[in-house]
Amino acid sequence: MKKRKKFLVIIIFILIALGTFSFFVYKEHKEEVDKQLVLAKQKLLTKDIKSHFSNKVIVSKDAKLYKKNDNKYEEIGIVYKDTKLVLTNKNNESIDYNTKYFYIESIDLYISYKDVSKYDEDITIDDRYKKYLLFDLNIKTNDSVTLYNKDKTKKEYKLNYSLDLPVIIKDDDGVFVEYFNNLYFINNSDIASTYEKSNNQEIEANSIPVTCYHFIYFPGDTSCNEIICHSEEQIRSHFNYLSSNNYFTINTTELRLFIEGKLRLPKNTILVTIDDGARAEKFIPLLEEYKLNATLFLVSSWYPKETFASPYMEIASHTHDLHTGGKCPGGQGGWIKCLEHDALLADFKKSRETLDNTEAFCYPFYEYNNYTISVLKEAGFKMAFAGGQKKATRGIDLFQIPRITIHNSTTLNEYINYIS
Repeated sequence: MKKRKKFLVIIIFILIALGTFSFFVYKEHKEEVDKQLVLAKQKLLTKDIKSHFSNKVIVSKDAKLYKKNDNKYEEIGIVYKDTKLVLTNKNNESIDYNTKYFYIESIDLYISYKDVSKYDEDITIDDRYKKYLLFDLNIKTNDSVTLYNKDKTKKEYKLNYSLDLPVIIKDDDGVFVEYFNNLYFINNSDIASTYEKSNNQEIEANSIPVTCYHFIYFPGDTSCNEIICHSEEQIRSHFNYLSSNNYFTINTTELRLFIEGKLRLPKNTILVTIDDGARAEKFIPLLEEYKLNATLFLVSSWYPKETFASPYMEIASHTHDLHTGGKCPGGQGGWIKCLEHDALLADFKKSRETLDNTEAFCYPFYEYNNYTISVLKEAGFKMAFAGGQKKATRGIDLFQIPRITIHNSTTLNEYINYIS
């Protein structure tokens, strides 16, 4: 009996020992399994977070913006869907499963990694506005303010704090300001007050020369023999002068805003224009070499606009197919002075449609009358250019903007006198 009890005790002891051993083996194994599961989850999360990070991203939905204070992220506003952002890995910190927010260097704010996606196309920032002169006027916004893009077509940011900024462009329904190192529009409804402030010390232009070229030819080309044919040498001498003297070559919209008193421009400012379209593509290499802008007034039925594609070439209207003389009484008989209303309006609208809804027009032969102007306005044009051999000044009639025609006999000194 005693032997049997002793045997049972030994068996129980062995079973307990085996159970204890199995428990610790299981526990150790479970901890290792759990650890591997955690590492696997962290690895997957890190991969997911990294898949959202890129130097260039696009906001995938209306998203919150955050300011980092004492390692805490404070909500500061909203960035709207489809806004493009440039991200920076601040302080070269590694991106891992602990990374919840990405840093937006250009605006010094943060966004959740979940709210952005990689963007493969170039993000270009138009910084032409940095050439404009500030108005001696500041705005103070409400405590909540919306920033629109420069075309006023899209909300980009809503900020939960007030801004105090100088005015760059005045507009009928608001102002344009610089913020986040970019140009944004603010509605009048978001402006709490304005006050005068001396923001600019540069010399301001009080008039703008608008020069007019026609045809360019190169050495060896004897086919261009009109007074409005310009040699490469002549064009280079003019462009070199503009470049060497830091002239700001503007577009037609910038000139319109200047005339309306909504934009201040530096003293050395000019609008370079080219008429018709024949040989105009030959200007492009020179414009790009000297980094100067020009406006081509194109007869849109004569040449496809793609022929003149360049970031330095704006294209505006010279009619669709009405650059024809001998049709109306007086002068060279430009057709736009007497063509019946519906046909004239149809041509103007066709030209605008063909040329991306341009709002600038140039009169063929510099000829026009009140009838022409009324139909231009009906077609949606906001300005029109003629001749006159004088500069454009503030407050002039936007449909009688003068230009200075350049001839092949115009010397460099004459040119300098025209534009100075």
